[in-house]
Amino acid sequence: MDRAELEQLIGPYGIRPIHGRGQNFLLDEGVVRAMADAAGIGPASRVVEIGPGPGILTRELLARGAEVVAIELDKKLCSLLRDRFAGPRFRLIEGDALEIASADLAARFPAGAAGYQVVANLPYSITSAALEKFLFEEPKPDSVTVMIQREVADRILAGPGDMSSLAVAVQTLASPRRVVNVPRQAFFPSPEVDSAVIHMAIRPAAELRNFLKNSPSDHYFRVVRTAFAQRRKQLGNSLAGLAVSPERLKSALAEAKISPRQRPEELTVEAWRDLASALEK
Repeated sequence: MDRAELEQLIGPYGIRPIHGRGQNFLLDEGVVRAMADAAGIGPASRVVEIGPGPGILTRELLARGAEVVAIELDKKLCSLLRDRFAGPRFRLIEGDALEIASADLAARFPAGAAGYQVVANLPYSITSAALEKFLFEEPKPDSVTVMIQREVADRILAGPGDMSSLAVAVQTLASPRRVVNVPRQAFFPSPEVDSAVIHMAIRPAAELRNFLKNSPSDHYFRVVRTAFAQRRKQLGNSLAGLAVSPERLKSALAEAKISPRQRPEELTVEAWRDLASALEK
């Protein structure tokens, strides 16, 4: 799709991209094919799409035979989407995706359907909140394939030395990988930053319990959040907020083979797992 085709599609509905809503409409059909390929979309797929805009990704998902539940906030775009994709495999929710429970989204698919996936070109302003929602809220999707700001994708995929609390959360709860980098010129209007598509296969509950060595996930993430709340400090100091004795903290760090002089960004998810496990004893 080129800009002229896009304007011909949205013009009759009086649609003009709204910068405040992050409405940068993707034009590159090769990117949506790469997203659908990465997510493994086919006739058995059940997909939640956030912010479909004029529907370039929606069209690809439906063409592959997927059931699609799309969530769009803009009323004019909702009118376009209803007209463009009217049919039994397309369901549109007009509203804010962050305010809709995952259980309600899952229930929008046909009775008896098991599991769903998230495939979306996320508005930059809700990236962190949307990822947190689908990583933590039940029922979790089987996978999340999203277009996000490239800088955020780089943070999520970072290794020890550059880790963030977001990277730890994603790499603990899922197996993330980069699908493709997307230049700003692939959108209209062009955003001020480049983008990237990442695919995250969500760890099944049993696999997550096994990875965490049966340590409760809320305990694990409490340790991580406490440390990153003061990320510039060494772990021996930043973890003081855990309300454990200095002796116990020192012992747990030693058991996990972590120096108290290390900083949060230096640890792998396995190191966080070992530390959380040691602190639980």
